[in-house]
Amino acid sequence: MNSLKQISDYYSVNNEVNWDQIIDDYTLYINSIINNMAYNLSIEDKEEILLDTFFVLWKNQNNIIYSLNSYIIGITKNLIREKIKKKKFTYNIEDYENTLSDLEANIDLTERAEIIAIEKLFKQFKKIDFNIVNMFYYSSKSIKQIAAELNISEGNVKTRLHRIRKKIKKELKVGGKNE
Repeated sequence: MNSLKQISDYYSVNNEVNWDQIIDDYTLYINSIINNMAYNLSIEDKEEILLDTFFVLWKNQNNIIYSLNSYIIGITKNLIREKIKKKKFTYNIEDYENTLSDLEANIDLTERAEIIAIEKLFKQFKKIDFNIVNMFYYSSKSIKQIAAELNISEGNVKTRLHRIRKKIKKELKVGGKNE
């Protein structure tokens, strides 16, 4: 059944296309294509694709150049792709409101836990380390300025900042728990 003549001979009765026969022969085949390509679509969407495939076939019956089988596969795949594209952008944000608020609450809890852990860590710092962090991060002073104000070397400031960052990083990884 590769040529148009064979297709029309096989599916014609009194020079009319026997659409009932085509539908009977191809429904299961089209459904298997739909189920393999669009398993996440609803049953209604799948039925719509099936019906649209036969509608497009009927509408373009005079344009079939190659095998009917290939033509039906092409129509079905194109309809599936169109349906999936449309579905990607039709999510309703209201469906996810509770999820978003739960996520925000969890983020807030995580941030609060990190802040508490850092505050606890700051209380353990020596006064000079606390001053270095404060001057560097909150007062935006350069290492050279900090060294001059605290009367220590620039290398000492860099070393202390490195150790402080390391302690903070370790504290955040552990989540405020002591190892």
